[in-house]
Amino acid sequence: MGKSIRIHLLHCGYMQVSESVVLGDGRSLKNAARQLMTKTEQRVTLPVCAFLIEHPDALILVDTGWCRDISPKGVYDPAAVKKVLPAHLAAVYQPYVPEGMAIHEQLAARGIRPEDLDIVLLTHLDPDHVAGIRHVKNAKRILVAEDEYFWNCRFVYQARQPKKLFEGIPMERFWYRGSDMGTNRWSYDLLEDNTIHCVNIPGHTDGLFSVIVQNGELLEHKRKFALLTSDAAYVPKNWEEDIVPGLGFDVTLQRKGIRWIKEQAAMDSCVGVFTSHDPEVQPQTIEIPLPDREP
Repeated sequence: MGKSIRIHLLHCGYMQVSESVVLGDGRSLKNAARQLMTKTEQRVTLPVCAFLIEHPDALILVDTGWCRDISPKGVYDPAAVKKVLPAHLAAVYQPYVPEGMAIHEQLAARGIRPEDLDIVLLTHLDPDHVAGIRHVKNAKRILVAEDEYFWNCRFVYQARQPKKLFEGIPMERFWYRGSDMGTNRWSYDLLEDNTIHCVNIPGHTDGLFSVIVQNGELLEHKRKFALLTSDAAYVPKNWEEDIVPGLGFDVTLQRKGIRWIKEQAAMDSCVGVFTSHDPEVQPQTIEIPLPDREP
């Protein structure tokens, strides 16, 4: 049997958010108020996903989910949340992490130590994607896009990306390069073998990237790929009905992003599109066979 790339979708906790986060159709003061003020019983519960990629040449983690500190007993604990997140973000996310779901716990269950990870990719620096970084800080490399790290200084991000979650963590920054992928035509070939691309899809944040995992084939009729959207989309309804999520900084760029995702999803070579917060998708493993390599 030939080699393959295996993508493990992991639920690393949950967040209880206003539906306007998912289907708000762009940022607005009304959406912001709903995100803060919606009562818990009126919220939707979304998973917070990380993706463990077993590549023949590397073990890669995409995003880290919530940290255990935010939910010490595995349930929603407002007091514990406010020790990790500022009050306004605690009100937006209302997160919790059932026992065994924090990223280091899931890795340990698979016999993987943080130092066994060759690369941790942070698609962007929002807390639901980066809080768990403290549990895997001993990975060999932790990467974030330069555009994401630099523009964290913008006021629009100061309120939603608390630096205390990742300050002191040794992160490398990479630069996107011109490509034929994504709305910005910028991507980063992670392993330099055309199998894993970090594709810039700005709108939710400046530097956000989705991840394309593919078999490396250049011919479209032989190509097979999976798309991990990160927060360029939350649920299929975003791209199927052209509804922009309600949390972002540029609705025009967000709309370009969901339309690009729709194009990718329609391709015969696409084996699946996986967001970081789709409540309809359960933990699973996606496998992409690789062509035989010449010795």
